[in-house]
Amino acid sequence: MARLLKSQLDTLHQIITVDELMNTGSRYEKPAISPQDTAFLQYTSGSTGSPKGVVLTHANLLANIRAMGERVGANPNDVFVSWLPLYHDMGLIGAWLGSLYYAALFVVMSPLAFLARPQRWLQAIHRYQGTLSAAPNFAYELCLHRLEDSDLEGIDLSSWRAAFNGAEAVSPETVIQFPQRFRPYGFHPNAMMPVYGLAENSVGLAFPPLDQGVLIDNIQRNANPLC
Repeated sequence: MARLLKSQLDTLHQIITVDELMNTGSRYEKPAISPQDTAFLQYTSGSTGSPKGVVLTHANLLANIRAMGERVGANPNDVFVSWLPLYHDMGLIGAWLGSLYYAALFVVMSPLAFLARPQRWLQAIHRYQGTLSAAPNFAYELCLHRLEDSDLEGIDLSSWRAAFNGAEAVSPETVIQFPQRFRPYGFHPNAMMPVYGLAENSVGLAFPPLDQGVLIDNIQRNANPLC
């Protein structure tokens, strides 16, 4: 596929496969990397416009990881449990690179494992005493509506101190009902944290204070015109 694309892109000068690299026998030379060098390109989801690439430097990533970590008090004693894809910014930067930066244990599973049996996510938090975990709103909905009490037998979620809910629209009903449903299993209501992020900011942009709990504003979209 890359060789087919080469004919369409003037700046793509050479294609090298993994097999070719393994057979060269040359020595690896570590490149000089500065904070302003490009780490990778991240593409927006296109939910509010046409998808576009965002250039993220090493400095961009480190600044955002540090800001998110400071907000949630991340430390080496944390355990981040995640089933998020590692090609998604919440899974790649927030979960994986964030855990690496703070030397926290990172417990990762396949997204398909979660979708097939949502209780595996909660079981992993119980088994590894997870303190941090993140998911889009639909994942919390799956746990609310697909899991029976028998699926949750023996589960203890008391270690879960920050349950990030982001990457898509956050439902007020979900952030209220999830703590209510799982409080008997040790989930603390203030652990639920609706968050907001976007590719142009690496990932995380808006995080509520720790232990604040969920605050919901009711806004009238179509206000009556002034008389």
